[in-house]
Amino acid sequence: MPHPLIRRAGTFALLAALCVPQAGALSGVSAWAQESVAAAQQAGLVPDTLEQLSAQDEITRAEFCGIAVNTYKALSGKAVFASGKQPFRDCDDPSVAAAYELGLVNGRGNGRFDPDASIARQDLCVMLSNILEAADVEAPEIAGEACIEDYMDAPLINDYAREAVVTMVDYTIVNGLSVNGGEDTILAPNGTTTREQALVMATRFCNTFADLSDEDDSDSTVLPEVPGASDLWTDPDTILPMTEEDKMALVYGPGGEKYQTAEEAEANMVEISVPVWRLQADGTKTSGTAYLQVNRNLAPIYETIFREIYNGDERFPIKDVGCYSWRTGEHSQGTAVDINWEENMEATINADGSLTPTTGSHWSPGVDPYSIPEGGDVYNAFTKYGFAWGGNAWTSKRDYMHFSYFGR
Repeated sequence: MPHPLIRRAGTFALLAALCVPQAGALSGVSAWAQESVAAAQQAGLVPDTLEQLSAQDEITRAEFCGIAVNTYKALSGKAVFASGKQPFRDCDDPSVAAAYELGLVNGRGNGRFDPDASIARQDLCVMLSNILEAADVEAPEIAGEACIEDYMDAPLINDYAREAVVTMVDYTIVNGLSVNGGEDTILAPNGTTTREQALVMATRFCNTFADLSDEDDSDSTVLPEVPGASDLWTDPDTILPMTEEDKMALVYGPGGEKYQTAEEAEANMVEISVPVWRLQADGTKTSGTAYLQVNRNLAPIYETIFREIYNGDERFPIKDVGCYSWRTGEHSQGTAVDINWEENMEATINADGSLTPTTGSHWSPGVDPYSIPEGGDVYNAFTKYGFAWGGNAWTSKRDYMHFSYFGR
């Protein structure tokens, strides 16, 4: 059943007071777009691949995939892990792979994506519409102030894109372009979009549809009863499994083995929602919810851990969190969690003891509020329940974002 559309100022964390683009954003942002681009930057919609690129140049198909994935994350509250698969032979961009796996984008055919081509405005509308479907947000038909019949070039919209364009025009996510000295407006469905225009549309999109994504909580996941784990947070005298053998028995059952295929692993995952603190631009923290796919036999432990983090004195802010992804390591088993990966880097340890980042950019506890301090609330909660921290678990590297149940 479609949700009613309710537009409330301030629902989404895009702050109209932000009028100056932040460091690391696009360069040369037009005056008319500065407020929306700054808001998009604050909300985490701007991918790192756009850093210092010209705001007024055309955005490519691959670049918009980065915006689309971040927009999906912002709207749904869910983390996105790239599986490592490369669905296209002409592109290895992880944002493209993630967008494809989420169902946000398709290729050109014959295994090609054409990543450096400009994205048509109607295809941008299709991707935004696909975000709504992936995030399970319904956009009911409305009598908007604009409709495609107002535009002389509406017949140029391809059939596959027509419904998506109608939705984005009705909700004023996409506006017309003035031509003939301002006497006429056109949609230019086959026209291109600049980087700043794409971010303005993404900002409008999130502001418009954020309410619809969290009004209905009736479909919250009900976790199954898990023998040996379901009472972990209710019985303070419970002895937690700490040996490798006991942990294996808890996760896979007595004599069980690790999952060998993605199908087997996914059959043993469940989605949970956990409370988190979200850091705002003015330094305040607001309560939010994060969603992640986890091993069903560890779900009660994960819920307990995140509840303890949320109730901790630090009120540690979490903007990125993910668990299951069919790739190497414990993520393929749903037994490892990554938190705030940009600010809690993975890095190799050099011969002189220095670190070279391989994922993320830094780890600055006490300076960056998103960095996880050793001995802090996040560290204490995970290690209390038997997880190892990548910040001190190995001698060959540091992985400050990573907590794993089997220490790998």
